[in-house]
Amino acid sequence: MAIVPCELSDTSGETMVVPVLLSCIDCISSVCVHMPKDLKSASDRKDMRKRMAEVDKRLKGNIPLLDPIKEMNIKDAEFKTLVQKIGSLEAKLREHKLFGTAEEAELFTSYQRKVEMQTQLKDVQRKIIDAQSAVQLDELKCRKRVLRRLGYTMAEDVITMKGRVACEITSGDELLLTELMFHGVFNDLTTEQTVSLLSCFVFQEKTKNEPPQLQDDLAAPLRIMQESAHKIAQTSNECKLQMNEEEYVESFRPELMDVVNAWCRGAKFSQICRMTDVFEGSLIRAFRRLEELLRQMCQAAKAIGNVDLENKFADGSIKIKRDIIFAASLYL
Repeated sequence: MAIVPCELSDTSGETMVVPVLLSCIDCISSVCVHMPKDLKSASDRKDMRKRMAEVDKRLKGNIPLLDPIKEMNIKDAEFKTLVQKIGSLEAKLREHKLFGTAEEAELFTSYQRKVEMQTQLKDVQRKIIDAQSAVQLDELKCRKRVLRRLGYTMAEDVITMKGRVACEITSGDELLLTELMFHGVFNDLTTEQTVSLLSCFVFQEKTKNEPPQLQDDLAAPLRIMQESAHKIAQTSNECKLQMNEEEYVESFRPELMDVVNAWCRGAKFSQICRMTDVFEGSLIRAFRRLEELLRQMCQAAKAIGNVDLENKFADGSIKIKRDIIFAASLYL
């Protein structure tokens, strides 16, 4: 049976005692009404209703609320401060132009819907983060598998000598550079060839012209480097770390190999600028990154105790670190 509340003055209804949740109580009055010992009989409930109607009538609907400080004798300072803040906020609320209007309920409902949507949005964002974490965890497992397959870590995830060498390199593709070093590719190259090959790792810009036709002394090490890049990409794909093999190989751009080779042999800056359509600023940036990579390669060679290779990288750094490219200011 549905229970519908009615006004206190309405005598046609039936007085009932029903349980309510604490959240349903909006406020407490300071007015006390003596209740009979038992409200089981209909007459006692009806009498209680008359008393409540009489209180409402005498106070003309302005039933005073219970003051927790004066009437409950609460002396806590923090509680008093909170009560004052509540009173101040309620006063501001009553002064608002929307208070008590029909539009207030509509706006409050819209605001509740906004809060619910914001909560749902946060839940979805948290689920997305959890899903991304799971994907990253799977990717991490694949990367660890690649490192084990290439010999950078052991089965127990202990870093090998090869892995320590790769840790020294941050300015270029550490896997490919380490592979070239451990396969002895740099051992048979001259200093100029070595520096020219390393330029493929620091230059990432696309040029309008077709890739240059390199001489055999530069084309041969480039082919070896590209073959090693193919092997790394194939190993990654076999370990379920998806990688576009062609894009990975083409990311090592040979456009500056002949330019770097000429610079190492003493060419002037104006001469190498005529050899390419790359902007001067891009050339300077590439050469400075190349010098940084050479220093890191020195440290990598030192880590494996290869003195000849360490001297070769150091000699390459000396050969390119000259003239306007490494000037403290281009205005001097």
